Amino acid sequence: MSKKASPSAYLKTSYSEELAIEAFDTPFRKKSLIAGILILLLIPFVSSNYLIHIINMAAIAAMGALALNLLCGNAGLLSLGQAGFMASGAFTTAILGERFGMSAWFVLPTAGMVGALLGFLAGLPSLRLKGMYLGLSTLAVHYLILYALSEYQYYGGSGFGITIKIDETGRFALVSDKAWYFVLCLSVLVVALFIKNLLRSRPGRAWIALHNRDVAAEIIGINIGFYKILAFVVSSSITAMSGSLYAYYTRVATIEEYSFAMTVSYLAMIIIGGLGSIFGSLTGAFIITCLPFLLMGVVDHFQITGAIKNYFFAVQSGFFGIIIVFFLLVEPLGLTEIWRRVRTYFQLWPFKYKPLTVTKR
Repeated sequence: MSKKASPSAYLKTSYSEELAIEAFDTPFRKKSLIAGILILLLIPFVSSNYLIHIINMAAIAAMGALALNLLCGNAGLLSLGQAGFMASGAFTTAILGERFGMSAWFVLPTAGMVGALLGFLAGLPSLRLKGMYLGLSTLAVHYLILYALSEYQYYGGSGFGITIKIDETGRFALVSDKAWYFVLCLSVLVVALFIKNLLRSRPGRAWIALHNRDVAAEIIGINIGFYKILAFVVSSSITAMSGSLYAYYTRVATIEEYSFAMTVSYLAMIIIGGLGSIFGSLTGAFIITCLPFLLMGVVDHFQITGAIKNYFFAVQSGFFGIIIVFFLLVEPLGLTEIWRRVRTYFQLWPFKYKPLTVTKR
């Protein structure tokens, strides 16, 4: 009796296989996932505190980048209020944690609800506006949030920021960067899995339809107004919670950190990493977060003085712009597309493979 041939791991033959989590659906991805987990577990034991601090900052940025990419890359809605939403989460933490002494288990979800409310308000103009006009309306929300929080910081705080104290005597006290490393990495994993599964649900498919063509989506019965506002609510809620974690990690909430330059950094993350890609959000956040530390190390190593060192922030911003323009011209699909080509090469090696033409948007 002939043995029935099993289907290839790279071809889908049923809906259950199509809906399976992509990280486990091929041997190559399984091996890559195992190797990545082992590396993440070993990093705290072989790295310095300085390197772990950089990774922690990248992890916090990754959560914000995932949220922004959900809104811009998947739903196709431009938002320039990312820094304002993060500031709302940070100051919610400062107010509830320091003024009222509430636990982080209560503060974090409350920050998410505050972000959801602000996202609802920021999403209302999307019912009428599109493109750059929608981006300008979210930018206005950003400045309104910063104005309100700056007034609170001046009159309710010390004028230079609000210090956030952490209980260092509890059983789960986070007193070191290594302890924060595991918490933040787990948080990134939870957010990534949540967004991954959300995109496979009814709202996720509706957002993709909106991104492709909102008029066609409305014709086939999708309530585009509802799903536009829902995208803002979910994205800003995750962003506010990442801002809350950032405030807890740095132990301070100050309005000076949440300028428009932070929004530009997050836009750079999703453009460099790849719009609409979870992997792109993670890689883009890591690169953009590490870039200032790398530039600072180069300046210190070669003992560069003069205008470059005196105006380091301006040089850094200019470097961000160069990288963004480079990716827009050379590879608009970002690091995700580069990784796809590298992965395909190793999957099919030593055979030749001509990649399919991808419509760049």
